[in-house]
Amino acid sequence: MTVPVVAHLRPRSPGSRGQLWVPPAAALWVTAYAVVHAWWALRGAPRFAEPGESFFPGGWLPVVPAVLSAAAILLISSGVERDRSTSVRWTLAVLGWVSGVSMVLYSFMVPLTLLMILGGLFGMDLDAMDWVTLLAQGSGALGGALTIVTANAEQRRARGACHRCGRVHGRRPEGRDAPTPSWAWFAGYLTVAACLARFTAERVHGFLSSKAPEIPWTFMITFVVLMLLAGTLLPLALVHRWGRIWPGWVLPLAGRKVPRWLVAGPGLFVGAGLTTYFGIAGMTAWATGDNVDGPAWFLAVVLPAYTLWGLGLLVAAGSYLSLTKPECTLSRTSAPRAVSR
Repeated sequence: MTVPVVAHLRPRSPGSRGQLWVPPAAALWVTAYAVVHAWWALRGAPRFAEPGESFFPGGWLPVVPAVLSAAAILLISSGVERDRSTSVRWTLAVLGWVSGVSMVLYSFMVPLTLLMILGGLFGMDLDAMDWVTLLAQGSGALGGALTIVTANAEQRRARGACHRCGRVHGRRPEGRDAPTPSWAWFAGYLTVAACLARFTAERVHGFLSSKAPEIPWTFMITFVVLMLLAGTLLPLALVHRWGRIWPGWVLPLAGRKVPRWLVAGPGLFVGAGLTTYFGIAGMTAWATGDNVDGPAWFLAVVLPAYTLWGLGLLVAAGSYLSLTKPECTLSRTSAPRAVSR
């Protein structure tokens, strides 16, 4: 009797030995984060620089996802080599993703704090407590990222995917020439539409108005050009083949692979920034009527447009990263083969 067998279905994870430090380090980190924030909830938090450690309320709120993250990491790492059911692995993976993303969202203002500190190093007023804010936010963001890494590894095991590249070999073509999924293509063009809607609203409202006359025109024009590129050229590069393989008109590089992080890096950075700043902070402030200037129609167009712009870039960048993964050395040996019993 001939039965198809997938050799990579339950790998013993030899390629992941170098990452054995991640689960214990992640569990220790998020546990320390939870303990410190629990102490602050009981005894009082330090004085953070404006706008504070998080856009969300403090107290016990950051402790909850940190405790869940620690539990998810410990449960996942304790069952790496065990024969767990797929449903249990999926449950733990979802728990890790939800708790990890929650920690990242709570600390999403860490880039703004970092910019403030960099500004202080270049002559702007620097509040010494900015460093405390940066440490608190950075700890939460790092703890969430480590939790997501652990959850993603468990998700691969639940899918029966390759432990090295995350693909399920043999299911679909592997390479940069593979077609972009329809959902990613839709996300890319939704990003372009949102960008155009945002700038159209700005044009009607008063493009480059005199709200900030101290900003030099050269800086403003450079900023607008970069934003237009991030809303048009960048999403199109994420979902078209020429964003993965240099097209023929780029004569010195034609036919070569585009460095994946040259495109995916800006997509993830801009997408995350727009989604968190406008999608979370901006939309919440608008809904509560808290310190948001502009006509109602303008805000009703611009804030959702920025949010869709950010989400579209994140989705398209995720597809791009999947399509541009390096060739896996196990793909030749893990393809389904027939054996006789």
